[in-house]
Amino acid sequence: MEKEPLRDRTYKEMSDGDYLDNSQYMVVAVSLGITHFLMEFFYIWIGCTPMIIINIFSFLSYVVSVFLISKGKHLITVWIMEAEIFWHVIFASIFLGIKCGYHLWLFGTFSSIFLPFFIPNLSQKPKKQIGLYAITIVLGFEILVFLGKHGYLPTKYNVNEDLAEILYYINAALGFISIMIYTSIYNQRMAMKNIEMTFVAEHDSLTGIFNRNKIQGILEAEILRKGAGSEGNLSIAILDVDHFKIINDTYGHLTGDSVLKSITECFKKYSKNGLIYGRWGGEEFLLISPEIISYEAFGEMLEDLRKTIEELELTSGGEIIRVSVSIGAAVYEEGLSMDKFIQKADDRLYEAKESGRNRVVCE
Repeated sequence: MEKEPLRDRTYKEMSDGDYLDNSQYMVVAVSLGITHFLMEFFYIWIGCTPMIIINIFSFLSYVVSVFLISKGKHLITVWIMEAEIFWHVIFASIFLGIKCGYHLWLFGTFSSIFLPFFIPNLSQKPKKQIGLYAITIVLGFEILVFLGKHGYLPTKYNVNEDLAEILYYINAALGFISIMIYTSIYNQRMAMKNIEMTFVAEHDSLTGIFNRNKIQGILEAEILRKGAGSEGNLSIAILDVDHFKIINDTYGHLTGDSVLKSITECFKKYSKNGLIYGRWGGEEFLLISPEIISYEAFGEMLEDLRKTIEELELTSGGEIIRVSVSIGAAVYEEGLSMDKFIQKADDRLYEAKESGRNRVVCE
């Protein structure tokens, strides 16, 4: 008996190619629905019976699309709209002739369906669907042009040359506009994704503040700034939560997480003055002083911060929990490397903990 495949343990996040939000899908569906409603009067005016009937179904497809979007069924809606546009273009080109330029809509259709092909981590199923549909669009365009150029399309409902020319320019403009719209929306969504990914890469998932990699990069930049002779002061501090292991062991890790988040909330009081902070690791935080204050003033800020944290009242199971922190600080000196700079602050943190905790050591 054939063995079942082992579970995929890569846990890769796969995308389904959905790159518009609900409101954007709704705008597209409503706009195209209105467009087809107005086109119905045009087809009646020129007396093209097949397109009058076909366009009714086109309009109804967007009524259905609006309903599906309201239910959050985006992907099925996309394929309904894509199919409608493709077949409407095919039939309009067949009955009205390629001189009207309806086939130019396929360029916009191609861009709307093919852009998601390049979404990172796009899963295989939508990628295959997009690839097949993209090929179908290209073949459809080539076949329409070939049949039209060689006179193989019916001419019973072909419009006169002047109206065909006007329609050609209108459809060409709409084709280019649709490409611009789809491209701009795609780029906007990708830019938002990049911002989200950058935020995740630079921030601690628990507290929401800078992570170690980011805060270390900021400190490196500040040291380079000072090394280049820039004005402004530079001091740092390492803050450690006292007896944090006991808090975790006594009240549980969820309470420990709550303690860390409450402490980071205290930092925000000083961020408006230029304090920069990040999670250094575990229950430790690295603080970078505002460049406009002296080392002495930074020490006063740290003491005020220590008192603010000491006054916090956290609860777990109805029991009030008091927390305190120990802080070691250091001022930058010319020629000091980042490692030695941090080590100075860390040594003073150790001194604060050894001398009883819940205190700030700056010297």
